[in-house]
Amino acid sequence: MPLPEINLDDRTFEQLYQELIRRIPAYTPEWTDLNDSDPGVTLVQLFAWLAEILVYRINQVPQKNFIKFLELVGIPLTAPSPAVTELQFTLVPKASATSVLAGTQVALGSGSSGQQVVFETDFDLLVTGLTLVSVQSYNGLQFTDYTAANALYASLGYPPLSVTPQANAALYLGFDNTFPAGTNRLTIHVAQGPTPAPVQGGVGTPTLAAPSVEANWQYWNGQWTQLQVQNDTTSALTKSGYVTFTAPTDGQLQQFGLLTKPGDQPLFWIRYFIQSLVGSGYDNVPMLSGILLDTVSATNSVTETAELLGASNGRPNQTFQLANFPILSGTIAVDDGNGYAPWTEVDDFDGYTAMSQVYTLDDATGLVTFGDGIHGGIPPRLPGNGSNLDSADQTNVMATTYKWGGGAAANSGANTITTLLASIPNLQGVSNPLPSYGGADEESVQDAEDSAPMILRTQNRAVTVSDFAFLATQTPGAQIKRAQAFPLLNPNFRVLSSVIDGSPRVEVPIPGAVTVFVIPDSLQLPPVPSENTLQLVANYLDARRLLTCELYVAPPHYRQVRIEVQVVANPAFDLGTVGDAVLKQLLVYFNPLPPGGANKTGWDFGGTIYFAETYRQIFNVTGVLLIKGTLQTYVDSVLQTPCTDVSIMPDEIVYSANHGVIVTYS
Repeated sequence: MPLPEINLDDRTFEQLYQELIRRIPAYTPEWTDLNDSDPGVTLVQLFAWLAEILVYRINQVPQKNFIKFLELVGIPLTAPSPAVTELQFTLVPKASATSVLAGTQVALGSGSSGQQVVFETDFDLLVTGLTLVSVQSYNGLQFTDYTAANALYASLGYPPLSVTPQANAALYLGFDNTFPAGTNRLTIHVAQGPTPAPVQGGVGTPTLAAPSVEANWQYWNGQWTQLQVQNDTTSALTKSGYVTFTAPTDGQLQQFGLLTKPGDQPLFWIRYFIQSLVGSGYDNVPMLSGILLDTVSATNSVTETAELLGASNGRPNQTFQLANFPILSGTIAVDDGNGYAPWTEVDDFDGYTAMSQVYTLDDATGLVTFGDGIHGGIPPRLPGNGSNLDSADQTNVMATTYKWGGGAAANSGANTITTLLASIPNLQGVSNPLPSYGGADEESVQDAEDSAPMILRTQNRAVTVSDFAFLATQTPGAQIKRAQAFPLLNPNFRVLSSVIDGSPRVEVPIPGAVTVFVIPDSLQLPPVPSENTLQLVANYLDARRLLTCELYVAPPHYRQVRIEVQVVANPAFDLGTVGDAVLKQLLVYFNPLPPGGANKTGWDFGGTIYFAETYRQIFNVTGVLLIKGTLQTYVDSVLQTPCTDVSIMPDEIVYSANHGVIVTYS
């Protein structure tokens, strides 16, 4: 974002002068001649004038200098990141297949506020209009129907290859017709489950792991024939991804599995078939939450092309402004008389010469800057009609292409991205079956000020537990909001409270082990990191840990809190308004993310639930007169002893999804 205008001191010359005059009797009571003709008053006016100049200079530089200092030591403000999602397109009834090209724009529905939030599709998509009629799992002996589970998109998921995947096991997918000619796409989502398992650093990433089985995709054409798969990113159905394949021309409709009765509809079948196991096979049974048709990934960005920025005047340090920002990526080209040629974006001009075709781009403001002819080249001036006037010069600086967008406003719920910005033949609509995620605003100056000392202190090395926790939150792309590290802890054990003083005590201390619990910046309750997020953080920390450290990254141990209370409202206030306010106050208070907890930084790990503080949170709501009866606290659905504090373990943290609030006037 552009740096804000700072005004540390807004006093004028007259105000400074009058303040000095008022202080004279306190310091020099013998000085009584305060007329303008007095030499001392002349000196006071001189100092007030000098002070006004200093105040002006001070107001120009503090935060700007701070940010520049950070950039000089390699700590720029974190740029905004775009949200990502998956879009599912639908055809009008009985329409033929339609292509949706990469870059097709879709926006949040009319319910969104402010500037329109636009997503662009990342790849070309052939919208088939087919229906996935049947999803069946085969364990080598019998079929199990998971069609309903696939449609529900349940978080716990279903086993596509049975609970004990063996050779000859298969996942059968039955469609109401054959696929249209061209490249088709299936999107496959692996079930998250209630809580992912901890991940150990330094043991490799799942995407690089060897497959657990030898298997392939096949289709039915009178016999099972191998499908021409172009790309499969699912790692043998263990990771969310997609399968793209060339549609066969000889597919046949057939009854299969549990659909072999006389009245059952013949379907077109493809299957994922296990030929043999590799070693012992899968370490964990694959679980899917859903298989989707006609979906493609999309990113919150807008692509601009061939945007003319202006004409070079041949002078040093020229700047040009892009029409849209913040910038996610882009390329600037300059015409030297022989056509446009791309120049190279650099962080600064140090080390470059007058012949270097480089420029800098401020992603936050969209400002393009060229060199001074000594450090960094100057775009040549192209006269347009022989005039020396700059306005007559030929335009020769252009943004050939750039993407702009990003920000937290693009994080939205499921089925909210529904507006096509351009009409496409045969398309009926579009939606996002899952929430969009990953969008983040540019780092604020205040956040940079808060994090810079830790960045300088850690120097990208994790030694202390605070280093591990801080660096976990800095993992690129992970969107980690909070982290807590515990030394000597292997996640197979727990951190207990000492019976002597309540301090943290590891159940079984493991020398050299460190476990980092991470909480993502997520809208779900509770905010649980995915397995990919855990692996991303583990890989990032693994490169920064000590050689002898045994690193684990794990999701938090959550405890759900529910408060049941009867509130008496002030008769001057509406009951519904007071009830909603009390509910919101409790949901915010019992929240692991800011502004949760008493300090509004998120509930502390191991933080005691003080009954008196719960009462205070309720009484802080405007319109609450008193609490009737006894407030009841439930932790994991277990009623706690009234009017007593509830202690939790040091590695636990609370959240709440709902509370029972009754509001009356008496």
